[in-house]
Amino acid sequence: MIDKQRETYEYEAADGRVFVRILAAERKTYTTYSGVKSEKVEELRGRVQVATDAEFEGRVSHGFVKVRGRKYATEHTVARFGPNALDHLGQPRTWDREPTWRGGARNELGRQVSYEAKAYDAIREIEFAALDRFEKDNPDWARESYRLLFERERGSKEREAKRLRQEAATADRMARDWQKRIDELAA
Repeated sequence: MIDKQRETYEYEAADGRVFVRILAAERKTYTTYSGVKSEKVEELRGRVQVATDAEFEGRVSHGFVKVRGRKYATEHTVARFGPNALDHLGQPRTWDREPTWRGGARNELGRQVSYEAKAYDAIREIEFAALDRFEKDNPDWARESYRLLFERERGSKEREAKRLRQEAATADRMARDWQKRIDELAA
């Protein structure tokens, strides 16, 4: 299944719509030290893509929300934090958003909205409200995100195994050729 075929969820918001689709989870590994030994830890974070247009391109001409009468488009990849995540002020964190190469928050002219702008915070709140509704409507969405990650990783390992089998077959053929030459010398 390619990204464009994944189910898209739609939510009404601020004179516009917000679309959400599930992406492959993010896998992070790190090492912790307990004082006795080091231990490798794996963390999986479910991810979604959120945008104001169904094509997930973040263009006002394709979809927008209104903030103080102006049109804005947005497109972000968003990861779900675990239940114990806290921000720099010690407050619980639920979502971590990052703009994609073509996304972020944009105004009607296609320019990036500054982090300092009031509209930026309003757009963020609109996105998070849609994400909270999405999560309430789809409580098991993270399993799908994990499945997509696991399928991608499996596919990668299958391709690697195929490549290694082909390399091994080539090496075996070359070894037989060398053996043939050795046998010819001995004859």
